[in-house]
Amino acid sequence: MIDMETDELRACKDAADLLENYRSFGPMVEEAIAAFKRIGECIEDPTHEKVNEAKDLIGQLMKEIGPYQGYVPLVAVALEKLKKWSESV
Repeated sequence: MIDMETDELRACKDAADLLENYRSFGPMVEEAIAAFKRIGECIEDPTHEKVNEAKDLIGQLMKEIGPYQGYVPLVAVALEKLKKWSESV
């Protein structure tokens, strides 16, 4: 099977993988990991409902990352990439 991973899927995976290192910091990190994984699933099968769900999750994560951007810049970059994707679909 050919790997058809997009930049957006890679961003989701990389952000979730990075956040795994911070899982012990609390439920907010666990929720962010789950959100990135779900966004990835929505991107893989972009039905109208899943695109809307992904957009909602991206918006929520954008609000939550504000004060933590300096600690997890890769996550902030991933969210910017996902935000651009959400505006293009």
